[in-house]
Amino acid sequence: MRYELCIEGTQDTITITDKNVIQKIDFEIYQNDKQANDRSDQLKNTLTIVGLLNEKSKNETRQILEWSMQVSKERIYKTVSIQIYVNEIMVRDYYLRNMFCTSYSEKFSTMESGENHTINEGNFILIMTQQKGSIDTIKVES
Repeated sequence: MRYELCIEGTQDTITITDKNVIQKIDFEIYQNDKQANDRSDQLKNTLTIVGLLNEKSKNETRQILEWSMQVSKERIYKTVSIQIYVNEIMVRDYYLRNMFCTSYSEKFSTMESGENHTINEGNFILIMTQQKGSIDTIKVES
């Protein structure tokens, strides 16, 4: 499986296309209030991306980290597109407007893998949510 990610704002674009960076994507639409009689205001969209932080993704993950700290309205909301490929055939193409970062984390570890060999690993987790009232702008292709 291979993933391509594009996070586009008014002032910058973050693109991750290397097949060895993004490891997992969770796309979820859910209703917060389980007792609601009307779904129009209750639906929420969350997108979680898990990947490797390494030489191939260090610049893009730095840009994501900087975005996660933004507080100005002009820089918070971004358009996100994700393509998911299985055996080089695109099975999903998500297009999401007005997404903002709700959580971003980076985790680093060093592991011994044998005689005089060390593996240095880094992972990132990006969680985004769509601005209220934007769920009807989601586009999904396959």
